[in-house]
Amino acid sequence: MAFSTHWATHRSARLTAGGLLVVAASILPSAESAAQARPTETVLDYLCQFPSGSQAVTVVVSGTFADEATPGVPVETSDVTVGLDLPPEVTQTLAEAGATAVSARADLSVVYAAGADSAEADWSGLTAPARDITGEEGVSLVAGGPVPTATFGSPGTATVTASDLSLRLDPSKQDGTPAAPDGIDVPCALQGGRDAVLASLTVSGPATDEPGPPPSAEPDPDDLFPEEPRSEPAEEAPREPARTRADEGAEPCPSPPFGLNIPADTYATGYTNVKKLGGAALLGPAHTNVTMMTSYVNDNCLNTVQVGSTAEFEHEGKRQLPPAQGTFLTFGFMPTTATIVLEQVGPTAAIDSVALNDLEKYPSYPEYTTISATFALRVKDVQVNGVALDVGPDCHTAQPIKQVLHAYGTTYPAEGYTVQRGGTMDGTTYIPPFEGCGVGEDLDPLLTASISGGGNYIKMTQAPLCLPSNPDSPCPPEKPRPER
Repeated sequence: MAFSTHWATHRSARLTAGGLLVVAASILPSAESAAQARPTETVLDYLCQFPSGSQAVTVVVSGTFADEATPGVPVETSDVTVGLDLPPEVTQTLAEAGATAVSARADLSVVYAAGADSAEADWSGLTAPARDITGEEGVSLVAGGPVPTATFGSPGTATVTASDLSLRLDPSKQDGTPAAPDGIDVPCALQGGRDAVLASLTVSGPATDEPGPPPSAEPDPDDLFPEEPRSEPAEEAPREPARTRADEGAEPCPSPPFGLNIPADTYATGYTNVKKLGGAALLGPAHTNVTMMTSYVNDNCLNTVQVGSTAEFEHEGKRQLPPAQGTFLTFGFMPTTATIVLEQVGPTAAIDSVALNDLEKYPSYPEYTTISATFALRVKDVQVNGVALDVGPDCHTAQPIKQVLHAYGTTYPAEGYTVQRGGTMDGTTYIPPFEGCGVGEDLDPLLTASISGGGNYIKMTQAPLCLPSNPDSPCPPEKPRPER
């Protein structure tokens, strides 16, 4: 069937902008619980183009795949490895060039399919450590690493199928320096004869426009948090703490503030709904450096204890969360994959906790926490049906994103969220307009129209803090499982 190439190009750009919404709106959010996941191992045949000539290579792809999924909820694949034996002719050629070891990177293309919809995604950056090739007739390499999630929009059976593979071999000398030639690219084409399906899963439940729970409608006690929704408290808090005049000779009201600056770290992960598209997105687990009790104020008039702390996200030495990749099908848009990067900008994130210090009226010692942070959002590596859409190197929101989350917990009993104990927190986010998107074609209006706006509900889960000063705290910190 003939059609206009010009029309198809612009249609892809428009639909991609909408498909990006699931990814780009994952401002502070991991994936479907691995409880129903199972490990699989698939043997595949490839024809690889080495510098010494074409060679048939048997590749074993292993991973832990989910058996089930829910529409609109990201599904995670873990423990992915690509194993293969380099032919003796290849290792001999490398050795003759002065190499004594070789490491590798594997980039595997996979196809997600659900019903009539399919999308190609890259499981790229899988790395294999260096292996000694001296005196070896061939060598085994096993490359592994994290891979993107996939999100399906409607019920049915979904499959994950392997496609072509590319390798990058990095030979090295005895002293660890690169051997010539440095960085050998090896394309590998999948051959027929074996079933290339890596996994199949059942997507059950209705297609949904609003996955997950809505923000809590619980009123804000004492107007401590007037702007954002918050998780439901376990007990009714006072509408306004009783303000009393301190007795003569009592401590001043409030007492002078002081700080302890206690270092700690943790991980946070979670989900965000996407209001415009009707899906959920994944980010994390994100490593977070926390400084506890930068300020402490005991207010005897309000009967509150106010504690301030700060937090910094950290990934590979930068103030950012790990880049998030995703593939999205069946949302009324063309299948899309993309990557977002959230960079923490401005001051450190503020963690402000207020505890109601009136044990006669509130024996559970209720505590409210607000977490505030500012991020720059960038979008890159966009593909539509496996075809790259060039959004350029600097596609980002025109203004930083201001994110506020709220949490509630008690000490007696220990329930809900506290900074040290961790738990869940929630809120909403607003995404500003985009700028700098597109090469040769201005994609700013498309991204802004499809993505920017408010009302995107977020629920995050924080692990307990690792406190080096406390030998009983969990160190290193755990990576929590997100809650819906």
